[in-house]
Order: sequence, then structure tokens, then C-alpha cells
Amino acid sequence: MWQRFMRWLRSIFGGAIEALENPELILKQAIRDMRDKVPKINQNLAKMRGGLNLLQKEFEDYTDQERKLIARVKAALEAGDESLAADYAIRLKQVQNAKARSFEQMERAKEAYDKAVEFKQDYMREMNKKMQEAQLAMREHQASKWKAEVAEVFESFEVGDVDQTVDEMMQKLREKTAMAEGKLQMAVESVDMREIEMEKRAEQIEAQELLKQFKVEWGIESKDTETPIAEKTVGPAEREAEGPAPQAESEA
Repeated sequence: MWQRFMRWLRSIFGGAIEALENPELILKQAIRDMRDKVPKINQNLAKMRGGLNLLQKEFEDYTDQERKLIARVKAALEAGDESLAADYAIRLKQVQNAKARSFEQMERAKEAYDKAVEFKQDYMREMNKKMQEAQLAMREHQASKWKAEVAEVFESFEVGDVDQTVDEMMQKLREKTAMAEGKLQMAVESVDMREIEMEKRAEQIEAQELLKQFKVEWGIESKDTETPIAEKTVGPAEREAEGPAPQAESEA
């Protein structure tokens, strides 16, 4: 019963946590965490290198003391002072033991430092690899979001309905075009084209007459060019109205 209750709790809280998780943000944080470890690794390497340098210096000091003590022991023996030679020999043995211990410590420190350097190199390679994989995964995630949106659009896209709407609208446009063309044809047929031609001809004649008048007024063309009007003849009736012709004066 208790196990079932725990499974129920895990299912509830696990689902809630999973719903709140953002893989892209978590990946970015993981990359930042990996980068933050690099300065710590470098700091530890610096400490290890410093300790190794101290051990190497200590080993060199013991080597120098050993060389000097050996020379003193030889000098004391050559001088016949075995007591002094024995004292230097004891000190020489102590320095040699210390030198051996320093050498062991130096070798272990050097081995640890080499492993730390190798660890850093492996870590950097792995970190770069993981960062590239994470960036690729994030790019693929962004692409998948776009693809999902496109898929939703296509899922809600009904070709049949759209085709039907397009065909219906095109048919309506054709009908409106046909009606407009019919109205234009009817309007043209209802106009008396002969009357229009006559009006146009009359306008042209009037324009020619106005042009001739302007030429005469402006002195471009003389009035003599106009057609002369026939002189009016006087008939008998007109003469009687004018009265008898005057008679010639009689001779004096």
C-alpha cells in the first residue's frame, strides 16, 4: 500500500516537474556549468604545478648537499680524520634518505600533475563535443517547432473548400464581366451613328468658316479671294418708281 502511494506521488510530482522543464534552457545552463568548471580546473593545475616545482627544488637541494657531503667525507678520510669522516658519513646518509623520499614524492606529484593535465584535455574535448551536440540539438529543436507549426497549418488547410471558394468567386467575376460587356454593346447599338457623323461634319464646316474669317481679319488672306456677288439688274418697274428721266435742256 505504501509503495503504491509513493508511486502515485512520484507520478504526480514527476509529471509536474516534466511539464515545467524546458530542455533548451536546461541545456544552456549545463553548458554554462561546464564552462564554469574550467577556471577551477586551471586553478587546481596551478597548485599542483607549484607543489611539483617545490619538490623538484627540494630534490635539487638534497642532491647538492649530497655532493658536498661526499666531498667532505673523502677529504676527511684523506686527511686521516676518521671521526670527522664518520660524522659527515652519518649526515650524508640522512641527506640520501631525505633525497630518496623527496624523489618519490616528486615522482608521485609529477604523475598526478600529468594525469590532471590529461584530465583537463579530456574534459575540454568532451565539453566541446557536448557543447556542439547541445547546440545542434537546440537548432533541431527550433527547426522542429517551425515544422510543427507548418504541420498544424497544413492540417487545418482544407483544399476542397478553398478550391470551391476560388471557383465560385471566379464564376462571379466572369458573370460581372459578361454583364458589363453586354451593357456596353447595348449602349453602342442604341446610339444613332449617322447623326453623330453629321454633327461632326457640321462642326468641321463651321471650323473652316471660322478659320477663313480669322485669316481675313488678320490680313493673311484678302477678301478679293471671296466669290464676287452678281450685280443686281434694274427692271422696268424699278425705273417707273424712280420717275421720268430728266430731259435735256432746250437750246436757248
